[in-house]
Amino acid sequence: MSETIQLEALLRVFYANQGKLRGYIFSATRDYHATEDILQEIAIVVAKKAATFDCEREEMPWFMGIARNQIQRWYRMKGREQSNISFEVIEECIPMFESFGSEEVSNRRLALKRCVDRLPGKQKAIMNLRYIDEMDCSQIAENVGRSVQGIYAVLKRLKVELRKCVEFQLDQQEI
Repeated sequence: MSETIQLEALLRVFYANQGKLRGYIFSATRDYHATEDILQEIAIVVAKKAATFDCEREEMPWFMGIARNQIQRWYRMKGREQSNISFEVIEECIPMFESFGSEEVSNRRLALKRCVDRLPGKQKAIMNLRYIDEMDCSQIAENVGRSVQGIYAVLKRLKVELRKCVEFQLDQQEI
């Protein structure tokens, strides 16, 4: 098989399984932006190493190995500990990721955006500090003049409210 044809075949399988990979990566990082960055890195590695891939092997385990390496690299770059991750457990759950397709992700993302847009200014600011600026709760508390426990409570309450709002939005779409 020529290198170009092999690369095209691998990329087709990669993109067909992108939902599974996205779920795997997000389960390990819990970071949307990191998930998208890591997916791009996997595609780059696949493109660079396509010529050396053994066509007799299954593609997904190879993609998963690349994903695992990229996730570990991300943790090292962030200076974070990955001790709370069990790649084996996540990999056992991969069949469940199939039901989490790109259309569902897109609908959820749109519903979440609408819900976040409805938040009052202070709550939206705290969400942005935590999830956009990636500040920890002590930094946010210092920034907005509240206690760390107060920030934890606000974020916990916001997650519950946003989850309910997103589910309501999705239920309304089905009707």
